[in-house]
Amino acid sequence: MTTAFEDPLDIIEEEARAMALCFGAADGEAMASALVKRVITRMAGARFYVPTISARQRQQEHAAIRRKFTGANVQELAKEYGMSARHVRRIVSDA
Repeated sequence: MTTAFEDPLDIIEEEARAMALCFGAADGEAMASALVKRVITRMAGARFYVPTISARQRQQEHAAIRRKFTGANVQELAKEYGMSARHVRRIVSDA
């Protein structure tokens, strides 16, 4: 479990090392270090939000609803995703 004071780059490096180990990479330490350098290069100075898993799943679900929406299938989408037709309309209108 991470704390609020843990450096996000340390977390990324630790996870990269673990992934390299899982996939049997020969030099996981170097791969993890290279990944952190790439993240710094691309994201330096940026502030960004990392959503929770449930927020990410909700975003993916809403995107799927928007893709499937034809204009005439609100009721079907509502039933498929277990939500009201009004909520489906709100999701597709927010796009």
